[in-house]
Amino acid sequence: MVPNSGCRQRRSARWAPSVAWGALALLLTGLTDPLPAAQLADGVDPADPIATFSATALVSERELASATAAVTVIDRQQILDSGATTVGELLRQVAGVYVTSTTRGGSTTAQLRGGDPNFTFVLLDGVPLNDPTGRQGGSYNLEALSLASIERIEVVRGPLSTFFGSSGLGGGINIVTRTGEVAAAAERTDFTLEAGLGEGSQRLIAASVGGGAGNSASYFVGLSSQRQSRLIAKESFEETDLVANLHFKLGEHSGLDIQGRYADWRGSDYPESSGGPVLGSGELRQSDNTEATLGIRFQIQDRGGRQHRLRGSLHQRRLDRTSPAIFPLVPPSVETTRYTRSRLAWAVRLPTRPRTRFTPRFTFGAEIEHERGRTDGLLLLPPFLGGDLPSDYRIERTTPGLFAELVSHSSRFDFEAGVRVDLPQEQTAEVSPRLALSYKLGEGSRRLRASLARSFKLPSFFALASPPQLGGNPDLRPETVVGADLAIVQPFATGQVTAGLFWSRYRDLVDFDFDLFTHLNRSRVRARGAEVELAWQPAPQWKLRAQLTYREVEDLDSGDELRNRPRLSGSAQLSHQATTRLRWQAQLQSVSSRLDQQIAVPTRSSVEGYQLLTLGGTWRVTPRWEVRGQLDNATDRSYETLIGFPGAGRSLRFSLRLRATGGSETVAN
Repeated sequence: MVPNSGCRQRRSARWAPSVAWGALALLLTGLTDPLPAAQLADGVDPADPIATFSATALVSERELASATAAVTVIDRQQILDSGATTVGELLRQVAGVYVTSTTRGGSTTAQLRGGDPNFTFVLLDGVPLNDPTGRQGGSYNLEALSLASIERIEVVRGPLSTFFGSSGLGGGINIVTRTGEVAAAAERTDFTLEAGLGEGSQRLIAASVGGGAGNSASYFVGLSSQRQSRLIAKESFEETDLVANLHFKLGEHSGLDIQGRYADWRGSDYPESSGGPVLGSGELRQSDNTEATLGIRFQIQDRGGRQHRLRGSLHQRRLDRTSPAIFPLVPPSVETTRYTRSRLAWAVRLPTRPRTRFTPRFTFGAEIEHERGRTDGLLLLPPFLGGDLPSDYRIERTTPGLFAELVSHSSRFDFEAGVRVDLPQEQTAEVSPRLALSYKLGEGSRRLRASLARSFKLPSFFALASPPQLGGNPDLRPETVVGADLAIVQPFATGQVTAGLFWSRYRDLVDFDFDLFTHLNRSRVRARGAEVELAWQPAPQWKLRAQLTYREVEDLDSGDELRNRPRLSGSAQLSHQATTRLRWQAQLQSVSSRLDQQIAVPTRSSVEGYQLLTLGGTWRVTPRWEVRGQLDNATDRSYETLIGFPGAGRSLRFSLRLRATGGSETVAN
């Protein structure tokens, strides 16, 4: 999906800007006097030392309280409490994120701040997962990720090329898998087992084991299998996922981490732009996927106090797909795609020398990335149109890069300045700078946060290397963006509010010209809007989290809005710990109307907005056993995710979970 491939129509939403900007102005004035962090409720303390993108080689760890970027972290407890079964369900609770989904066996992608799905950089333990061989330009299908072995999800909104080179123009999502716990002078094993059933023949079985050998090593292995079919129409999905993590502490300041994953999944779904099961032909697309990732990180401190980090990663993916025709423009096709991305990076952090007023920290390093893509396929054309048309291509590219970062910290502010220079093969050098500041206002915990950055993304292999008959253009230039944001973080007695503005200007976006029948750099797009996040705990037993995003995305060449960009989206989650054993929660999700375009449905150009209510609860039967239940779409609301793609009706699911700990020390999981 390219930014300009959608329908370009204006729509009236005069009330939306007034409501969103008015709410933002109210929050920016401060809801109440700030209090010290120590007085905040559990779970909303801004001093929570969760690092962002902590598993990567190129980014220095950040405490969440001092983050200069727009960061949201979903931890393991939130994942369990949410009752979600997919990553997409969780991301709908994050400000600035809009999740587009067809069916369970199809595609689920995340758009950050109005960008395209391929502008979202997705990583697993710091290993990039985006595949540029796809026709959507490098987006990642979030249905491929199982929640069973995920420890937390880190969402960073804004350009990220300073850290990662050619990457998502809109931001990144880092999926961090679970690890075994290291306990001093103890050996123990943590075991979990979960089984779930639900409507649509939903079945989930997950087991994991993790632990540590004293304070020198830890391990984790997780295996899950899930299946679902006919929840909406005739779609189906089944997956097996294996995750393994090892950690070795080699010294006081050195360690070795090894992370690996193998996944195999199959899906039957309705192709994008086909009109779905309601308005399309009803023919299914069949996909068979395998994916493997490996990440190795070695960290050591030399005698001079310099901290060296060496990181290597490998990602491989194979896709076999058979697609039906989408009348009248897209013929049936068969294809096999193979993609490999390998990265090697070295970074060194110089020793910190405390100063009277601020503490600077300097990091620099180098990275090299190699990508290889291959597609073997056929477009199945009738004889009077020339017969079968091959869609084969082979392509490789190598991209080296150098980067440097300066971080300064004081009691009142955190300042970051970074720059990266990449030398893409057969392209001009790309320079990616970033400036960011977090400033403490007054004597409380109120903070002002601002950032400005440039990012670039190399054209997808599909757009570059496809045969000319399919629009391939080897002369495409990288897509670029300049993005800025400004936000205020306002703690109050029992919670915290974060409210901010964002602005992005995209250039040289890759679009498909149907008259010339080729890919071209020509689009200019502007995205701007506002985000508000609330975490509130009015009483020890009650918690409320809410978020609201307002976005305007416009093609500057035509003046039209882009498809699948709702002006307003938001969610709220209310939970109550009724007793020590019983907990329940309610979640409300809301999305406004948006433009869409389906090849098979030329008479429609929009999708109505909707609101969904989800109810769930957890009953801890014993300290080790608990039962979870969830009622999705509790009001049985009829709605569409895309034209012709209905959402699921009211559905019920249950799961039974066992948690056990053994060894020389008993520690709750």
